[in-house]
Amino acid sequence: MFFMKTQIIKSMLRIPAGLIFFLIAMVPVTVIHRIVVVAKLPIGINNLLNRVYSIIEAVTDNTWFPTPTPTLLALKAAADDLNAEQVKVKNHISGSVPIRNAKRDTLKKLVYSLVNYIQGICDANPASAVGIAESALMYAKKVRGGAKQVFSAKRLTSGSVELIAAIKGHYHSHEWGISRDPSDPLSWIAVLLPSTLKSKTVVNNLKPGETVYFRHRIVTKDGPGDWDQVISLIIL
Repeated sequence: MFFMKTQIIKSMLRIPAGLIFFLIAMVPVTVIHRIVVVAKLPIGINNLLNRVYSIIEAVTDNTWFPTPTPTLLALKAAADDLNAEQVKVKNHISGSVPIRNAKRDTLKKLVYSLVNYIQGICDANPASAVGIAESALMYAKKVRGGAKQVFSAKRLTSGSVELIAAIKGHYHSHEWGISRDPSDPLSWIAVLLPSTLKSKTVVNNLKPGETVYFRHRIVTKDGPGDWDQVISLIIL
């Protein structure tokens, strides 16, 4: 056995250096790209309900999602409320359309909150992120390179900060994120800031002296986009 090992070592020493570098270069390299979880919610009410019920079923008892946020009970209750109001709309009950639309918006916000929760799980497990997203019937969008910073934070009065997005328009809404520990993906869903139609929002009741992290993304009819680059601010 010792003789065989010696012969193998001698053979390796006779391999030209250039060939060794060539062989090393041929070894495949696995690159893991960050993925962004996208729900791609349909526009039609019936299709939206079918999609949400399917997502609930996929997430139920899924070991990747031990504590879904929001709870699946809350998500199903919102879907049931929308379904009931949609029946009233089909029966032409007066005043049911605006109520139905409000319940639709409530349901979509809950789904996007669930997307944020799933995104946190994917960020914590990048090697399995695609499978995690797809196990919840979500779409996994691969992101190459860093996110661009297209929003800013401005201090107002003590404990208040104004977040301002560079992208404006009436065809989308804005989602804002806040965290005290950006290294923990789940910290981004610990406190949920309300979405806005305007390209800015004010965050109040922040503790002076602490460092707070913010992020932003736009939401179109096709769902939420990528999060912008995280920015930090020391609260005064």
